[in-house]
Amino acid sequence: MVKLLATALIVSSVCLATVSSQANRAKVCQKAVNLGVTFYTAKELEPILQCIEPTLYNTPEDTDTLISINGCTDLMALIDKLTKPFMNQCKQVINKGLKVLNNCKANNKKTGVAKQNACINKVYGQCMAMVTKAFINKVCTALSKKMTAKEWNCCKQYAPKVVNVTPYKCYQIEK
Repeated sequence: MVKLLATALIVSSVCLATVSSQANRAKVCQKAVNLGVTFYTAKELEPILQCIEPTLYNTPEDTDTLISINGCTDLMALIDKLTKPFMNQCKQVINKGLKVLNNCKANNKKTGVAKQNACINKVYGQCMAMVTKAFINKVCTALSKKMTAKEWNCCKQYAPKVVNVTPYKCYQIEK
């Protein structure tokens, strides 16, 4: 769950964030760090985000390709268990991002990578403000309710290794 929370931050940032794609990519990465990601700096996140942008642009619904995690005992089962609740919690951001992306794809006259960069940049620009510490806390709290005590305590054990948990009240939930 540690990496799930961190990935949630990143994926939420990806589904979020209007000038240059590189400028907004940098802002999204910095926001992920500001929201608590500790295992990468914003500068280190930029090439990762850039790497997944073609998948995000071409098949934004393919979350299996976007999220690749391992670590905790039975983590894959936990991810399977939490994927739908996570997607439900993030639905507003995801839907906004998809609407912006599809509209841009249909109306942007650029081609190739220039069109991809312009459209992804619009997604970042339109959705970044939606992903806040309060939003992350809401998602975390909802996911905690879907976990057993064992699963939650595992998450709480590993989360501080990759995410600054201090700003999130959900980390204080006891089971």
